Amino acid sequence: MLALVTGASSGIGFAIATELLERGYDILAVSRTEGRLDELRRRFPKREIAFLPFDLTSEEECFRLLKETEGMTIDVFVDSAGFGDIGFLEKTSLSKEIDMVKLNDIATLILGKSFLLRFLEKGEGKLLFVSSAASFGPAPYMSLYHATKAFVTYLVHGYYRELKRRKSSVSVSLLLPGPVDSGFAKAAGMTMRRKAMDPAKVARKAVDGLFAGRFEIVPGLWMKTVHLFSHFVPKRVITRLVDKSSEIGR
Repeated sequence: MLALVTGASSGIGFAIATELLERGYDILAVSRTEGRLDELRRRFPKREIAFLPFDLTSEEECFRLLKETEGMTIDVFVDSAGFGDIGFLEKTSLSKEIDMVKLNDIATLILGKSFLLRFLEKGEGKLLFVSSAASFGPAPYMSLYHATKAFVTYLVHGYYRELKRRKSSVSVSLLLPGPVDSGFAKAAGMTMRRKAMDPAKVARKAVDGLFAGRFEIVPGLWMKTVHLFSHFVPKRVITRLVDKSSEIGR
């Protein structure tokens, strides 16, 4: 059994790759750097862990990855690569934001749709897309990150409905975590006000949900509550609440 995981060398992607290895999968780990992959090789000496070095902010690299994996029998595709940023709009970098859209959205579209079509052609396969609780509503100071995750969430919702209508055996799952202790906040320059979840626990819930055929996977009771209320609260109210609770906005 073989799984391809983007962003597999760190963060949630690393935790999901670890969980899949524990369940007997070999891993194609896609990332710009090897990160902690040697740690996995030592821990799982009987499993195949192949490092595929690709910069997924490049469309050409995304298509090169698809070309390199042609003919491989991949059973699970996990789209986990992504990053965020925080700051007043005049302080954030436009070039960094463009790369964020390329990685969080364009790469997800190229790879996600391509593997979905491959799985449909062979009649089986599972896809896990890592979105975020950020997609529950817009927010100041992280406007673009929330927007990129809303794109992922809406895109995968559409895929899910098409698959249901086809009665396909191919399944898609959408992971919607809140704050996770994964290094994401440090990279984004964020200070978490709520305790972050353990990435291993999030990964376990994600993979459990994936194999159970669940569509939306929201780890944690608090995030489940936030998810429920986000359907009823106007977007302008959400931005006001985030603004008032944000350290950067004070």
